[in-house]
Amino acid sequence: MFWRIIHKYLALIVFSQLMVWLATGFLLGQAEHSKPLSRIASDAIAGSVLTPNLISVENVLIRSPNALSIELLSLLGNPTYKVMTHYARHANEREYELIDAIKGNKIELTANDIRDLVNNQFRLTSPIQDLRRVDPPIEHLPKEQQSVWHVRLSDRETTHIYVRASTGELAGVVDSNREWTNLLMLLHFMDYQNTGSFNHWWIKALALLTVLMSISGITWLVSLVKNKQVFIGWWYRKQDLVVRDQQGYLQNVVAKDNESLLDCLQHNALSIGSVCGGGGTCGQCIVRLDPSAAISVAERYRLSQDRLLSGYRLACQQNTDLKGNVQLVESPNPKTVSCELLSNTFITPFIKELRFKYQGSVPLDFKPGSFVQFTIKEGQSLAFPKDLPRRYQPYWPRFESATFSHPTTVRHYSVANRNDGSGVITFNIKMQPAQSNNQRPGIGSFHLGNLNVGTVIDIAAPQGGFNIPEDLGAREIVLIGGGSGIAPLKALIDELIFGLHSTLPITLFYGAKHPAELANYCWLKAVETQHSNFTYQPIVSNASSIWCGPVGRVQIPLAVFLDTHRDLHRCLFFLCGPPAMMNDVTQLLLRYSVNENAIQIDSFSPFTTT
Repeated sequence: MFWRIIHKYLALIVFSQLMVWLATGFLLGQAEHSKPLSRIASDAIAGSVLTPNLISVENVLIRSPNALSIELLSLLGNPTYKVMTHYARHANEREYELIDAIKGNKIELTANDIRDLVNNQFRLTSPIQDLRRVDPPIEHLPKEQQSVWHVRLSDRETTHIYVRASTGELAGVVDSNREWTNLLMLLHFMDYQNTGSFNHWWIKALALLTVLMSISGITWLVSLVKNKQVFIGWWYRKQDLVVRDQQGYLQNVVAKDNESLLDCLQHNALSIGSVCGGGGTCGQCIVRLDPSAAISVAERYRLSQDRLLSGYRLACQQNTDLKGNVQLVESPNPKTVSCELLSNTFITPFIKELRFKYQGSVPLDFKPGSFVQFTIKEGQSLAFPKDLPRRYQPYWPRFESATFSHPTTVRHYSVANRNDGSGVITFNIKMQPAQSNNQRPGIGSFHLGNLNVGTVIDIAAPQGGFNIPEDLGAREIVLIGGGSGIAPLKALIDELIFGLHSTLPITLFYGAKHPAELANYCWLKAVETQHSNFTYQPIVSNASSIWCGPVGRVQIPLAVFLDTHRDLHRCLFFLCGPPAMMNDVTQLLLRYSVNENAIQIDSFSPFTTT
């Protein structure tokens, strides 16, 4: 957790500077880099010259005892010695004196001298507007350490000419275009204090942050790989597994160490039941392994202690790095019970709440969040909702077909209420309309959604699904859902608040496309109002004039919660919704170093959405 937070903020800083660097680099490439003024003779104001009758070098050394070097130049047509009195690595930091090479006296350049030097060296198209001597720091030449004469022209480009006062040499020429490129250079090299060099503390600080980001990133990656939350491609290893099927036959299969045992068995065409998509909620993919195999949170919910001690595990919760053989276990056929439909009501434009009453004499035993298997027999069903309320009609497409044919089909739907002993089972089923006249709508949802009140049907007894651990301790419950995925989450809330009277913190993040599609909104808001330990955070993806809450994806408020929570290791996460949404949420949780064993997923599949 610590390394993730450190890496996140370091990466934000480095990434921001990288964007500035790339943008300014691109603009520098597009900028005009031509010289502001054209020169007459050469790039140097003073050129080398040889003239007779000069004073000797010995006399120069007498006049300048600190001389380090002597150079003979022509300055305004007169022979002149340029004497270096102080050496530095950079030319702009060295100190010089000028001595008349004939008379031997020291020369101090005047404003008139500078005016003549500029006129002799440049083809000026505009007159000189201002001429003055300035001392460092100099606005346009931050690296310059000597006094200079500043010559400003009255041209359209606002040209500035700088001549060193000690030598008469050109220090720089800057115009409006050059000022723009100087600003880009300042930003490009992080020279925010305008030092004119690369050797400043901003670059040193960024370099240090980059090193720290690399260290934290590597540390975080090692932690993720060690916890098997990330797999490095070239680390994949293949190994042989021996699988004993339900009839006792042995079969050798090749497994990768980056996939679950369930995926491995399914890829090798071995028969094993699973309807939850590998989230550990259906409890059907039971295998028998060596008793020393690790036990996940989901397995503790689904399997008894005796079975766990005997080596029974869920294939979706195990990796392929196993000891010993894998034995497949025959899944028992679920018991069938009869139920009468008590009510069939739209609670959103597409989701219907169906309430069934168990008809048996023996009390029906089920856990909140379980799912039920419905068998839809071959026949014909209505292709439209026959009791669609007027307020929801604008949301529905209009198609010509009145009925559609379908084969015998099995569908699974989650229970949306707790077991209060009344024998009532509630479902939130989304009616999936056809996308065109050539397609048929959802078989299961339209068949069940158009049942008449009083109809008696046979269903499989509730099984699997989300279950609350018997010993919650000081855990915190976090529920994330979307669309009709609210059903099992509502059942958990119902059980925790009204069944167990829990005072543990419970947070629900629930997303929908439109405010009208937030199922059970009033019930959830009432629970939040009456129970301080429950927090309801709905969010819609499409803005609406009737909605004053947050707009976007459910990951937005969830990320804020994860950012500010200090004890994520105490949280249990229950996820139910569309596959893409659940995948994004799962990856978000793993990025925050949430243990994968603390995440339960009830993903939608073709068997639960139509």
